[in-house]
Amino acid sequence: MTVPKTNGHRVHDAHPRFTLDATAQAEYRGPTLQQPANTQKLFRSGKVAIGAALSYPSRHVAKTVAITGADWCWIDAEHVAWSTTQLVECIQIIIQESGGKMIPIVRVPSKTAFDYMAWALDAGAGGIIIPHVDTPEEVKAIIGACRFPPIGHRSFPPFTFIPGVTDLTPEGKSVFSIANEHVAIIPQIESRVGVKNLEEIVKMPEINAFMIGAGDLRLDMGLPMGMVGDEPEFVAAVSKATQMSQKYNIPLLGVAIGPEMLKLRIEQGFTVISVVADLHALAYTMIKGVADAKATVEDYKRREEAQNSK
Repeated sequence: MTVPKTNGHRVHDAHPRFTLDATAQAEYRGPTLQQPANTQKLFRSGKVAIGAALSYPSRHVAKTVAITGADWCWIDAEHVAWSTTQLVECIQIIIQESGGKMIPIVRVPSKTAFDYMAWALDAGAGGIIIPHVDTPEEVKAIIGACRFPPIGHRSFPPFTFIPGVTDLTPEGKSVFSIANEHVAIIPQIESRVGVKNLEEIVKMPEINAFMIGAGDLRLDMGLPMGMVGDEPEFVAAVSKATQMSQKYNIPLLGVAIGPEMLKLRIEQGFTVISVVADLHALAYTMIKGVADAKATVEDYKRREEAQNSK
């Protein structure tokens, strides 16, 4: 088996200018591996942050995803029935196995899943994606749950830190200020109502990025399911997202499947992009492997048959 040579974890130019290598990823680690990485700083860096999605509620899969070299890991707890124990363990596996270089970002089950927000953040997640956000009032409740006082009312997790060991911070900082400065709050806009209220949501000071849920947004507009489209209403919504991102200097988070969609997302102003998911990578790689094997057998056997018939 031929193993590709890598620089650090991933295959790319020796000195990337627009993406992160392993050394640059390490710059965003938290003070200890039990504290969140500085996701807000990463989002402000101007680099394109490349993500990989973890949908399998599996510690073994999480260990594999953690060493792929992605900058962040999208853990989807909205459409996958994670047990809370598995969710916490996989967040911590992503952090530990990557040496703090990959940032786990959790999409919680709903915009009122405040318990999941607390568990994910207490486990060390560097960000929370909140689905189906429509109004600034909903965002205020989310900020309250995800920020420590004086900004919000997130509760101190007494069973997360070992005092004097895992709660170490730079002088003048605390685990509370570090969390407030590092953790990213990312509302997901996926309805006409959300698009209408987009500016009011994006300009809120505690919002660190926002996501356009293209699939659900298209369904809400009465359009066919898909990630892209040229229908006027959908194009106008994405254009508005790009404008708001630029106006308020707030990163856009999205999904890109394949090089052409990735180029489109970059053109649209997305800078935090999930490009591969464990489910699809496994399925399509295995489908291709099986198909290639069958084709090889057929070709070899036909050649053998033809040779023997001479």
